[in-house]
Amino acid sequence: MKPVKTKRGALQPTHLIAIILLITAIGIGIYYWQQSKVSKPPPPDRPSFIAIEPALVEETRRQKNMVYGGLPRTATQTKLLTLHNIGYYAGYSDDRHAPLWVAYRLDTLDFEHKLSRPKSFKIDHRTLSRIDPKDYSKSGYDRGHMAPNSAIATRYGKEAQLETFMMSNIVPQTPELNRRVWQRLEKLEDEYANRYGTLWVIVGPVFDEHIKTIGNNIEVPDAFFKILIDEDENGIRTMAFLIPQTVTGKEPIENFLTSINEIQKLTKLDFFWPLSDEAEARLESAVAAKLW
Repeated sequence: MKPVKTKRGALQPTHLIAIILLITAIGIGIYYWQQSKVSKPPPPDRPSFIAIEPALVEETRRQKNMVYGGLPRTATQTKLLTLHNIGYYAGYSDDRHAPLWVAYRLDTLDFEHKLSRPKSFKIDHRTLSRIDPKDYSKSGYDRGHMAPNSAIATRYGKEAQLETFMMSNIVPQTPELNRRVWQRLEKLEDEYANRYGTLWVIVGPVFDEHIKTIGNNIEVPDAFFKILIDEDENGIRTMAFLIPQTVTGKEPIENFLTSINEIQKLTKLDFFWPLSDEAEARLESAVAAKLW
């Protein structure tokens, strides 16, 4: 039997398999090369919690466990009136006609309190500015709560809820911010308080050098900050947000994660000052990679 002759240059099965494997390898290589160009390296690991220091505990107790780490300090000459309320404390500026910071503590709900929303805001006669709710009329801005109505009402009761409607707790917010992003953030902190047992919050406006006002010289902020503080047996951790007035309202909350250092730079406020320098720098420089 004569052997079968093949034509010179014809592809053998082994040659075809080799070509297919080569093309596949090239394709895989191109894919991973493209991925390496667009993928960001993972952020460096950093501890979420820092140890609780005695000075921090002492200042928190001094403020009746309402303001975590003591009252925020200001690096400017702005004089602040500290307002002590049932469910929150506020550092109020009569010059800007607004609180520069508001702090409160939210504990886990033992049961559901059903309180109707108050129908009106009221003047806080402890302040010199005595802002009237009517000063916001036809301004295009909402009366934005710093200490939230619902979360305070469900933890501290009706009288505390009414205090959140004092104008010393109110700052101009765009409807897109107040009714959408801000509302979702308030809901998130309420959920965190129920999940983690206790949550402390520090919140306030951010102003720049371009002054815009509405009725009775109420200054309109450019943005707002909020700092969430969680404590457990591992220590404390924080999550900070910086949200501009220019939001559309559809943005994910995690888009606004920032560092406490950035907030301090913009507001000239100093938080967590009782901490040692090393611990304070570590806590305030961190930016949460994601929501808790």
